[in-house]
Amino acid sequence: MTASADVRTARHRFLLVGCALPAAFTVIAVVLMLSWLPEVPATVATHWNGSGPDGFGPAWTVPLGTAVVGLGLVALFAAIMLTGTRGGQWGPMLRLLGALSIGTNVLIVVGITWSFGMQRGLADAHDAPDIGLQFMVCAVLALATGFVGWLVQPNVTTDGRTPARTVEPLHLAAGERAVWVRTTAMNRTGVIVIVVSILALAIGTVVVAASGSTAWWVMLGVTVLLALLALTTLVFRVRVDDRGLVVRSPLGIPRFQVPIDDVEAVAVTSVQPTAEFGGWGIRLAPDGTFGIVLRAGEALQVTRRNGRRFVVTVDDAATAAALLEALSARARLEPPR
Repeated sequence: MTASADVRTARHRFLLVGCALPAAFTVIAVVLMLSWLPEVPATVATHWNGSGPDGFGPAWTVPLGTAVVGLGLVALFAAIMLTGTRGGQWGPMLRLLGALSIGTNVLIVVGITWSFGMQRGLADAHDAPDIGLQFMVCAVLALATGFVGWLVQPNVTTDGRTPARTVEPLHLAAGERAVWVRTTAMNRTGVIVIVVSILALAIGTVVVAASGSTAWWVMLGVTVLLALLALTTLVFRVRVDDRGLVVRSPLGIPRFQVPIDDVEAVAVTSVQPTAEFGGWGIRLAPDGTFGIVLRAGEALQVTRRNGRRFVVTVDDAATAAALLEALSARARLEPPR
């Protein structure tokens, strides 16, 4: 089988495992809950604590919320895969995303449907039984489904990345100082995915709040946190000087640094965010490479003395690599201070 055929098979299997089946589970769950509406109280329990139900809301909001969250997650995972693999790239992170999609769907959709169905025939939602055991069962089902989802997807790694290449160090005169600075920003696709994710959480928060559940403030906190993280990770300033490599957001946090005496090797590489890192932002690849991955394409790669690699996608990475290589070589020749 050719590489392109392998990728097509992987894409089709991802769409089945990560999109079609979760969408079908969501639709079935919503249809079941709609058919149960005449049998449940007009106000149902939507949240439980250790002593029983403590959050309540209109029964109709539960199937609505399930549809929004379940199908919204399917759309998000599909968008990540489809937009990130247009060039025929594929990697283990996409396989993981497919398994994560179906596992998350089972945990949420089955859990909500089960807790809703347990209230059939009740006159008062305050009498709803505890769901601790059901939650544990759903967690086990989610893990098992995710594992099966991982197994049924082929192990394909055809990311199309060009091998990392070394560069000739810049010529620096004795005592000469040099600085290289660039700004790198998230590409449009990544921004769209992040904004859609935040909007989906915001809509989910409104639905949960309308249901009367006290859990809405937790979702609101997560939404605000995600928005703050987005604001601090959409743009980074990349600097190379005699101190090493520094990558930081305009606000100063987060900040990442590879000191000059920790630089073992420098290279230029090409990155495919979805295939290699599972998306955009501050990422960790399956091989242990840590990256500030804001777009596809050219990137500066630094290998630390402990063998770990740090990657940042940035324009003119070759110049940055040549300067960092020169500064690193000079630092190794200088006597210890």
